[in-house]
Amino acid sequence: MKLFRNVAFGAVLLGAFAVTAGDFGDNLIEKADSLKAWRNASLMTFLPDGGPEKGESAVKITATDVAKPAMALFSVPIDKVRGKTVVLSAKVKGENISKPDKSYLGIKMMLVITGADGKINYPDTTRVTGSFDWRELKTVATIPPDAKSVVIQIGLQNSTGSIYFSDLELEEQD
Repeated sequence: MKLFRNVAFGAVLLGAFAVTAGDFGDNLIEKADSLKAWRNASLMTFLPDGGPEKGESAVKITATDVAKPAMALFSVPIDKVRGKTVVLSAKVKGENISKPDKSYLGIKMMLVITGADGKINYPDTTRVTGSFDWRELKTVATIPPDAKSVVIQIGLQNSTGSIYFSDLELEEQD
């Protein structure tokens, strides 16, 4: 838990954050330049035509050692999400994702929400292991009006394999 907190604490990330009505981050990994603002972007391989649809981009994150988390982080502009219910969604594909020893480890596509009191919440998606074709994953969270920070975290924790993300978005729930 301490390592996880230290990784999340060090996040100072994406500057190219598109904001439109209802959307806080419209495809946060659409272009290679988008990755410059992610912490640990060196873990991400940008694939311009790697997504599920022709011409759709993706990123690939590979972990080869269960003891070394392979996760990229993106700091969400807090003023855009405070007091809102948000949906984090993406199309995801996995190759040889190992089953971690704890149910909350493995594939990560989650929000790290730090409240005013310092308490951290980790709304996350369901866990999938093995190899699987493209599918949509999402998680919904309500951001407290006094939240200190919100970070998007994607990758693999205490698991090995390769995970692909396409069309990663954060938007306000209707």
